[in-house]
Amino acid sequence: MANKLRSVIPLQHYIISIEKNKDTFELFRALWKSRGIDGIRVETMTEGIKKAIEIERSKTDELYFIDIVADDVTFMPQLEILSAETNAPILIATSAYDKNEHHEALNNGADFYGAYFDTPETNIDAVIASINSVTRRSKKQNVPNKILAHGDILIAVNQHKAFIKDMELSLTNSELRVLQYMMINRGNILSHKQIYRNSYNDAYDELSPDIIYSTIKRLRKKIRKITSANYIETVKNMGYRLFTKAV
Repeated sequence: MANKLRSVIPLQHYIISIEKNKDTFELFRALWKSRGIDGIRVETMTEGIKKAIEIERSKTDELYFIDIVADDVTFMPQLEILSAETNAPILIATSAYDKNEHHEALNNGADFYGAYFDTPETNIDAVIASINSVTRRSKKQNVPNKILAHGDILIAVNQHKAFIKDMELSLTNSELRVLQYMMINRGNILSHKQIYRNSYNDAYDELSPDIIYSTIKRLRKKIRKITSANYIETVKNMGYRLFTKAV
């Protein structure tokens, strides 16, 4: 059985493994390589999405698939975005199988959701069998999402969603537009007028700086509920700047 499966998966295949446990990854990577499949490890869904975008844009002929180790990673909030960004099969493995999570994962774009088997070899056989059965992604017309990614921040523009450290931010439309504009211009000092004109449809007036001040204050508060990292700097008498690297 293993020999037949090995012959189906071509040598140009490789795997993006989204998991935090390096030792587990290295164990499985050796087994994957024996099947002609190399591995790339990332620790978060944000990193996985970035890597998938990079691969999709490279126009390479190499084929790949994505393995999410659900024990280590908070995957559900960004699963739909990952699905929108890639034609690669998305496979989820967990030691704590949950029927409701199973249904949600498949509805949000996963091609496989299953529990671990007794041995690593059996796990790999199951994954390869799943890859060979996936036809949906190879047939669909993929409509790429517009993704803005910086540090631990990720914005899916088409879906109007923002994430910090794989946790979704609950933002108003104005907060999301301001954060999106700052992401596009990260590292640059942006005046109240620039932020307002590019984030709101209204004309700039004497109340506009207060509106931006309040929006930035709310953004910082929501970001700090998830991370202590400081992303937004106040530049005295000039405006605001999104750090190129969180401090």
